[in-house]
Amino acid sequence: MKLNAAETGQATVEFALVLPFLFLFSLSVVQVGSIANDQLALGHAARSAARAISLGDVTDQSANQIATNAVDNTITLNNVRIDIELGDKFAQVALSYTRKINIPIIGRLINEVTLHSSATMPRELQVTS
Repeated sequence: MKLNAAETGQATVEFALVLPFLFLFSLSVVQVGSIANDQLALGHAARSAARAISLGDVTDQSANQIATNAVDNTITLNNVRIDIELGDKFAQVALSYTRKINIPIIGRLINEVTLHSSATMPRELQVTS
């Protein structure tokens, strides 16, 4: 099959038109995977912090320090907001983290995503008699 002179560069032009969209799509897939990884890490950190608080008879002030240490030892995310609720029977830890979107063009439309995770554990208070 012989090509006309007008058709010889058609595939190259089509590829050049589609390439930026393929590039943005591949960057988006990587960014979504990274955000999903951060969400999983945040959930793990919330469970670790809630477990650390629930194991001892702690005050609100020491619970904040225990939760901060547990989160810092579990994940490497910076500026994680930690909210703690201590009850008589349960300890609840809620974490939130704001993740910046680093994809060109899409990052201007969706600047950041806030991830949330919480965990509740029964308190194991020592009974003294």
